[in-house]
Amino acid sequence: MDVKRSWGLISILLGVLSLLWGGVSLGGMLGQEQVFSDMNQFLAAGGGDLLSSFSAEHAIAEAKNKNMVIISTGIVLSLFGMLMMRGRLDKF
Repeated sequence: MDVKRSWGLISILLGVLSLLWGGVSLGGMLGQEQVFSDMNQFLAAGGGDLLSSFSAEHAIAEAKNKNMVIISTGIVLSLFGMLMMRGRLDKF
């Protein structure tokens, strides 16, 4: 069994799963932005000091950064797996 082919397939599989997860998460961000902005308006109208420290923009930025890391990891893993599999697909 070829080690490069095995690790290449594993890397491609993990990369594709990471890309799918990141894509679904970024797709869900559209709805989350609306929820965060509505929640921020609700908390501001309540006038509480403890809850007014919540920042919708900060929460959205954190979620976007997390999703971008997931997507970039998926791209890197997929490219690494493709490089390892180069020229080995015809041997199946």
